[in-house]
This record gives sequence, C-alpha cells and structure tokens, in this order.
Amino acid sequence: MPRINSAKYKNEIIDAFEVDDDYETFILDAFQCPECLVKIAFNRGINHKDPHFKNWPNINHKPNCEIQRIYESTKNKESDNVLVVISTILRRADRIRNLTSINKIRQARKQYFGERSRRFLNALVSLTKDEIENLEIRTEDKKTVKVHDIIMRQDSIINKLDNGDENFVCILKGFTTKSINVGKNVKIPMTFGGTYGNRNKFDLFIPASHIEKNMNKIDNICNKLIYCYGIPEKNEYGYKIDLYSITHQIAIVEK
Repeated sequence: MPRINSAKYKNEIIDAFEVDDDYETFILDAFQCPECLVKIAFNRGINHKDPHFKNWPNINHKPNCEIQRIYESTKNKESDNVLVVISTILRRADRIRNLTSINKIRQARKQYFGERSRRFLNALVSLTKDEIENLEIRTEDKKTVKVHDIIMRQDSIINKLDNGDENFVCILKGFTTKSINVGKNVKIPMTFGGTYGNRNKFDLFIPASHIEKNMNKIDNICNKLIYCYGIPEKNEYGYKIDLYSITHQIAIVEK
C-alpha cells in the first residue's frame, strides 16, 4: 500500500503536514484510512521533512478500498512522481468558502496552498502525457478522477463558473502575460483570443496583503506556460484565481 497524504481523524479529513505541525496534540493510534477506515500510522519521514500516513503494522486495507485499487493500478508505472500524485487526496474548496473566522481561513489556505500543493505540482510537471491521461487520484469527497480531468483551460473553468459551480479546486493550465498593477493589487492576465484559442479573459490575482510575500517571484511566472492550483471565482470584474503563494500554487511547465 502506498503512503497517503491524508487520514480521517475524529470525523475530519486531516493532512499529514497539519499533524506534523502539532504532533504532540494528536492521538497517534486514532488515524484511519479515509476510504476503508482501517487504522493507519502517521510517519514524520526522514529528518521530519516528509510527513505522511502508511499502513499500520499487520493491518491491511479492506478489499473494496479505492485508494488501494488506485495504487494497484499503477504498480507498473511506479516512480517517485507518480507516487506523489496518486497519494494526494484533493481537498474540498468549500472548506474555505464556508469559513468566516480570519484565523480559520488562514489555516485552510495553508492546508490548500502549502508544501502539499507544491510537491503535487512539481510532480505533475514531471509526468508523461500518458500518465496524465490515465492516472487516477481520489478527492476528499470520495470521488475518483483522472488527473487530466482536473487540469483545465480557462474557457472550461469559465463555463463551469457560469453554470453555477463556485466550489471547486482545479489546476489551470495556460500561458501568462505581463503583470499589471491594479491599485495596490497585482493581476497577471492569461492569454486569450487569436492563436491562443481562449475566448474569454482570465486573471491570476495577487491581493495587496500577499504582494510582499510574492514580489520576488512575480516576474518569474510571467510569459510562461504554467500550472496554477487554486479556486476559481467569478466577480463583477471578471474571472480569476487568487494567488496567495506563487511557490505553492504555480509550477512552470515550459521554461
């Protein structure tokens, strides 16, 4: 059984990095597989730099465990990047949208756009076309999806937003242009029209409160083909994904 990034703990899905941050506060024999609910073990990894969950000694996953099935289907393609991707359980976007406390929102953003998302994106960039087409991953709400189904072009994202779906996490794939200052904020428009094939405008948006943190990285992602991990939105100004951390939300596909 592969290691996985999330576990069920007291009726919540929790990420291994969350456990690692507050290691002493958790009951270490209370973690369960998110799918089949067997007991699993938390491991902090080598030098405490790679937290994850793995099989509890002498306890196997149940025959109908979907996480186990996904792992078995990739045995012939096993590589570090493949394992990183299939061990990732995608989070629900409504965890952020339904929160009102500033501290809880900050914690949720850390869960979404932290070390886990950075590793996932870096592994994604290294996958072959065949792996992207065929690898499956599991979502937090127990859906199995192909990797290529969560990689979306901006027109597809816009169509989904226009159809009323405002709570989804996706990976935008597209070409960025030069950044533009909008008051105290910064936006990075995606290409559209002509040879680019995108019919609608779409922006990556860095709020003023996150400019300083990202300032030295903005130019590095302009005029690039990128993957962007985030939660798309529609407002009175158009369509966008907010960037809180370029390091954890963006991977360059072509340098």
